Amino acid sequence: MGRATTNPVGDVVTFTLGGCLFGGGVFLFMNQVMVHSATSGGYRNWNRLPGWGGAPLLPWGTPGMGLLMIPLAIGVCMLLAGSWQRLARLLVWGSLAALFVGVLNSIRISFIPSTLWQLAIYVVMIASGGGLMFRGLAAYQESAAQRAPTEETSNRDDARELRRELEELKRRMDGMRQ
Repeated sequence: MGRATTNPVGDVVTFTLGGCLFGGGVFLFMNQVMVHSATSGGYRNWNRLPGWGGAPLLPWGTPGMGLLMIPLAIGVCMLLAGSWQRLARLLVWGSLAALFVGVLNSIRISFIPSTLWQLAIYVVMIASGGGLMFRGLAAYQESAAQRAPTEETSNRDDARELRRELEELKRRMDGMRQ
């Protein structure tokens, strides 16, 4: 179902329309997502043990990530000092990974209830937009694949011509020396 010729104006319009549909669908879908930190809103009591009278796990709430800054600081210090490079990288990357996991662990994601009709519209917008974007680019991918062998032959011709010119320059230089 490939097209033999390209229509640049029509392909740009198709790609742009697809991008608008895709972007609109993703925007509408992401509007249904609510992101909270672990201690905000209805998630304030997430660390309470059920069956224990609702007593908090820790009296001050969730454990902080401030202690992870100590190995991070030691690792950065060792990196800048230029000593124990392997251990320094391990401390830095390990601390950053633990911080990343801690931040992800403290995030709570929920979806706003929506009807099946709304969800279907979002999915159709995203899928049709992606399809139109690929359709706008498909003819150019085919034409690039067809051009590839001709570029190789032109590169070979250019190399031959360059060699011929170099040989001619050599002969001229040799003629000037004599």
